[in-house]
Amino acid sequence: MQTMKSELIIARNSGTELPMKAYVVATQAHIAQLEGEVGGRKTSQLHTHALASDEAVPSSVIEQAEMLVLQIDPSSEASLSRFEQVRHLRPDLPVLAAVEDANLRLVRTLLRQGVTDVVALPFDFEELFTQVIEATASRSTSAMDRLAPMASVVHAVGGAGATTVLTHLAAAIAENGACGSRVCIVDLDLQFGEVATQLGLSPQHSVLDLLEAGERLDGDVIRDSAVETRQGNFVIAAPPQITPLEDVDVDRLLRMLTLARREFDYVLVDLPVNWTNWSLSAALACSEMIMLTDQSIRGLRQTKRCLELFDMMDVPRDNLRLVVNRVEKKMFQSIGVHEVADTLHRQISATIAKDKVGLDSAQDQGLLLTELNRKAPFVKDIQKLADQMCDRQQEQG
Repeated sequence: MQTMKSELIIARNSGTELPMKAYVVATQAHIAQLEGEVGGRKTSQLHTHALASDEAVPSSVIEQAEMLVLQIDPSSEASLSRFEQVRHLRPDLPVLAAVEDANLRLVRTLLRQGVTDVVALPFDFEELFTQVIEATASRSTSAMDRLAPMASVVHAVGGAGATTVLTHLAAAIAENGACGSRVCIVDLDLQFGEVATQLGLSPQHSVLDLLEAGERLDGDVIRDSAVETRQGNFVIAAPPQITPLEDVDVDRLLRMLTLARREFDYVLVDLPVNWTNWSLSAALACSEMIMLTDQSIRGLRQTKRCLELFDMMDVPRDNLRLVVNRVEKKMFQSIGVHEVADTLHRQISATIAKDKVGLDSAQDQGLLLTELNRKAPFVKDIQKLADQMCDRQQEQG
């Protein structure tokens, strides 16, 4: 069936405007009836998209909507499936279910499945407008309270592969879907950050622009500064020029990270190898820290020093995950994974296999190894780590 879309200019006599971008997705008959009720009343835009009740919602609508009014036919498995599709892609998108002849039992069922409210069909313009406004107010309050999980990948020595792990981890978390699909990497390695370079991006803005924005910094500025990757993730890049580490204002940095956590479903932070007051503050603000180490004596020595620092700063050990990177399965390995755990007196949360050829080839092309070889041990280990992180967030509610 051919779809139709349009924009309604709607309002009540009071002139109240919708404070966000709302989409109504329903059959052509219901959309036409709604447009007829609007008449000449004017205010902000409400977008409509005519679609059969069993057709999938276009990804462009799901991505752009700040609220969705979606017609649901409870007797149609395909209609219910498209609601699940929306929930999977945008877990935090408020959805008003538009239903014909909704009884109390059906309303309760839909609310349990995650809809924000239920709207009666055929549409009553005044009722719809009121419900959208009320849902928006509720959404604004809850959005201020809700912060997405934020994890940092910490490395004790340079060249530990933290950025490579981070870029692949972002794609794996999004693919898991349990924490949402909008994953953002914030590259705080102000002097040598390479997240954008590894992903073949040429961003126009960087974290430095956000830190210098002052009072102008808000959610819109955060979204505009985040560059979307080929995999559908987002990156707020490090500045192209080397920036003195002491120039960072801690309060501005923490405010920027808080705003990012409100705009995205999951935030990953790449930190510089050298510790400063602001980088330590950023790490402590994370809900989870991934400590990368390896099987070298130098790496273990530096990792132990970092762990002692975190203990001194009262970082809860439950928030810190020790991951051994570049693990090789050699018959006569001098330091095995068990020896790493014994040396550091910590449990190993995960291991990541060393990839000798594929990673370099992928990075030369601005790709992830996932795109070239999903069966590579490195890729499988990253996915296991991502699954662990998402499972922990689910357990924590």
